[in-house]
Amino acid sequence: MSYVDPVWYVVADSIHARILKHGEHGLATFTHLKSDDARGMDAPRNGAYGKVIAEFLNRAVRAKETPGLAIAAPGEVMHQIRTHLDVQARPLVVKEVEHDLTNTPDHNLASHFDIPATGWPLAKER
Repeated sequence: MSYVDPVWYVVADSIHARILKHGEHGLATFTHLKSDDARGMDAPRNGAYGKVIAEFLNRAVRAKETPGLAIAAPGEVMHQIRTHLDVQARPLVVKEVEHDLTNTPDHNLASHFDIPATGWPLAKER
C-alpha cells in the first residue's frame, strides 16, 4: 500500500492504542501499543498509558518518522498524551479528537478526523 498522507493517526483509550497511516484505501493500522507497557496495577487509571503513547510518539518525531500527528482519545487520555508530548512533537499535532474511537474499524476512521482534501498543513522541515 502506498501512502497518500505522511501523518500518523493515533486512536487510543486507557488500555488500547493503534497507530495508522492514510493510504489509497483509507486508514490502516501499522502498529499497536500494549497497555502492559504502562507499569503498575492502576496504570491505566493513573495516566501512565497516556505517557507511554506520548513517549512512543516523541521517539518517532525525534527519528523524523512522521511530519504530523492526528490523535483521537477520550479526555483524560488525551490530556495525558498532551502533557507528555515534548517540545518537538507538540507543534506536529494537526488534529485532536476527544472521543474514544478504539472500537471503530480502520475503514470508518477517516471521517472522524475531517482530513482536508488538500492534506494537512505540516510544519516546515526541522
